[in-house]
Amino acid sequence: MKLNCKYIQKILFKGILLLVVCILPFSSYAKSDLKGEFNLHSVNFVQKSIDVSKSDETLYFSLRAYSLQGLNKVDIYFESPSGKEMIQTTCENKKKTKVGMLLGRILFKKKSESGEWKISKIVLVDWEGNCHTYDKKFLAENKFTHSLLIKNKR
Repeated sequence: MKLNCKYIQKILFKGILLLVVCILPFSSYAKSDLKGEFNLHSVNFVQKSIDVSKSDETLYFSLRAYSLQGLNKVDIYFESPSGKEMIQTTCENKKKTKVGMLLGRILFKKKSESGEWKISKIVLVDWEGNCHTYDKKFLAENKFTHSLLIKNKR
């Protein structure tokens, strides 16, 4: 049996093409799996409660989080006791590191609803635009500080 050069090239080309088709989905899966790696380490409030009966008050907090692609910013959403009010703040990672210790503040208005406000969600965003959301159920189950008492004598 005599094999010519064209026939061998054709078989090699088909083999390489088949190999590329088989490997490509796995390599893109591995890359996409790594891009979404986030971790929320801690959330700490400076104050345990705030009195807004006389004036607007600011809550100061720290948050520590990680992103494989580098942590860009964190959005934090607070929900009122009735669920009718929602306020949000954004903390940016100015050092452009993978692990960020972010310091933030959020203003509670004099008219803010009295009672226990809870973080409804925390959204971590990396430098490539990938994001991950931690909801209030996750925060409660993992014993994160996620509630704040607002006092308002209205």
